[in-house]
Amino acid sequence: MLTLKNDLLFKAVYGREDEKCKQALIAVLNLILDRKEDPIVRIHYRNPFNVRKFETQKESILDIKVETGQGELLDLEIHLLYDKNFIAHGIYYHAGMVLEALEPGQNYGMMKKTISIFITDYVQFAQTDRYHTTFCLMERQDLFPLTDLVEMHWLELAKVNPAREKTVSQMSQLERYLEYLRYAGDPSEEAYLTQLRRQGGKEIDMTERLLKEATAEQIIREQAIAREKFIMRQKSREQQERETQEALRETENSLKKTREALGKTEKDLEKTEETLTQTEETLAQTEETLAQTEETLAQTEETLAQTEDALVQEKQAREKEKMELIRNLAASGISPQQIAQVSRLPQKTVDRYLKD
Repeated sequence: MLTLKNDLLFKAVYGREDEKCKQALIAVLNLILDRKEDPIVRIHYRNPFNVRKFETQKESILDIKVETGQGELLDLEIHLLYDKNFIAHGIYYHAGMVLEALEPGQNYGMMKKTISIFITDYVQFAQTDRYHTTFCLMERQDLFPLTDLVEMHWLELAKVNPAREKTVSQMSQLERYLEYLRYAGDPSEEAYLTQLRRQGGKEIDMTERLLKEATAEQIIREQAIAREKFIMRQKSREQQERETQEALRETENSLKKTREALGKTEKDLEKTEETLTQTEETLAQTEETLAQTEETLAQTEETLAQTEDALVQEKQAREKEKMELIRNLAASGISPQQIAQVSRLPQKTVDRYLKD
């Protein structure tokens, strides 16, 4: 499927050294730049489209460079594939135009104005919902322009009419043209394109005729198909690269989480080992205390046994003393009853001592 967004067809429509191409491009430029008061009426191609030359430059940037009748240098480029470095690309290409804005020997006051227009089929600036953004050199704090000699425009097709929120009649002339540019050549959008052609301006009319002529030319069609295949291969490679990078990012994130989990586990293990060490030390101290306690108990038991033996011996000695005393009293002629009264011992005990 060949669409107007194919940059070779885009250049074949607007960049050929042909008066009809020039008039179509002039109309589009005046519309994009809103040049109602100072319209562009004449342009000169600085890199006119040459399909034969393109056969050896299939991977080159297909921009359209013109000089206006007012002496401005202008570069127009359409870009389909997202490129994270496209802003740097745009600045670099614009810087090249600035270098061409002054001829050798001319004074700086003769420097030509340079204008870049970049049309993208994706969202370039997520910071804003506006589809047309313009950049120039400004003082950062007070926001006054340094000069009007440098101007850069970005038109993001994906933001023009997202989800078809606007009807064709509700759109501005520029919005209708940009919607036409986005879908021209797509058979599945023919009903929508018909409405755009009916309500669009001369920009769409002239572009439609030139697009039909370009796609009817065999050599342009063949080169456009080759270009489309190249873009699709590039898109496929970029998609694979993005998927690979995404997979790498996910792997790196997973490894990072694993490392963090391992680090946490190691810290937990260190804490556990520390706790175990403290517990072992406590157990060792407890065992030592128990051993000391057992030793003390053994000593106490030994002391108690010795005390008991001493008490028994003392008791036996006292018994022996009592027995000898009672026997001595009995030997002196005192009756057992009198001995019991004097000693205050039970009669049975006295009788037992005398008997034994």
